[in-house]
Amino acid sequence: MKKPRLFYLDFIRAVALVCILVVHFNAAVTGYFTYPAKLFGSVLPGGIYLGDFGSSLFFMVSGAALYYTAKSPFSALAFYKKRAGAVYPLFWLAWLLWFPVRVLTQPGRLAGAKTITLLLTVVGLDNFAVAGGWVAQDFACVGEWFLGSILFLYLLFPLLKKGLARRPVLTWGVCLLLCLPVHLLGLDGRLVAVHLLEFLFGMTVVAHFTPTPRTALVLLAWPALALLVGQGGLYPIDGKLLCALVAAVAYLGLGGVACLVDMPLPRRICAGLTKYAYAVFLVHHVLILKMVEGFDLAALSRRDTALLFGIYLLVTGVAARLLYLLEGHLRRKILAAKLV
Repeated sequence: MKKPRLFYLDFIRAVALVCILVVHFNAAVTGYFTYPAKLFGSVLPGGIYLGDFGSSLFFMVSGAALYYTAKSPFSALAFYKKRAGAVYPLFWLAWLLWFPVRVLTQPGRLAGAKTITLLLTVVGLDNFAVAGGWVAQDFACVGEWFLGSILFLYLLFPLLKKGLARRPVLTWGVCLLLCLPVHLLGLDGRLVAVHLLEFLFGMTVVAHFTPTPRTALVLLAWPALALLVGQGGLYPIDGKLLCALVAAVAYLGLGGVACLVDMPLPRRICAGLTKYAYAVFLVHHVLILKMVEGFDLAALSRRDTALLFGIYLLVTGVAARLLYLLEGHLRRKILAAKLV
């Protein structure tokens, strides 16, 4: 029996998606923060980078959604097959559409890319490897470093699920003892360990917690948390860990806010954003980078920035929907051919 959809997960995923869209737009129109922001800032109160914050929410809601929808009895092999089917067909379609454009418009970059880089690009790990410092130059076509991190967490999900169900305290203790040193020492390129804790947090919350309207009050703890730790706080900590803490507070608070706005229209909007979120994730960054190529970023006015942002959202939405529909059409054709 299919479980009912949890609106608060859709709501939090929609908030995370907006954060990522805004921060990549802002990065593109400021020449990666070379020029002052004309429309949006990229840093939240407490010195939290908006991109990291959105990514943290994504990891949390991903862990929650997987734990909530996991079938019983659980099969790791079936889970891996389903995740691969959800990730790679759409990714490879987007890759096949964009790779020729990248080759033809940036031949110099292609010449400088090593063969291993191109191979990593095919499996969606190129950006991840560059972000970790393991590959010097990327030729990433679609997607972000996020994809490599989430694929690694998918591998660990069956183990985390079993541990959380049987020994939650022990599971958290082991994860903290392993992840904190790995993250602080930078052994994972700061791309996996802290996100594993966020992923596990989302799983834990959906397993043991139901948000209510009062949960929204948790958001009031954000200023206190920012004063206590982080930049200029009484107990300064690593920026990524601070972001994880703030995102955890926001996650719980947003769950409460979702209860307050749980009405038909917000449900439809968030369900739509959730449906196309992965396709948006794949196409939005390459689109905005291509869109700003002809602009003098130093002279870009606030009015023109706002207009460009509207066009960016429109083009990204249309491209994501077309990609989603094309992938569904091809999937049905292939399935029909197999049945003949």
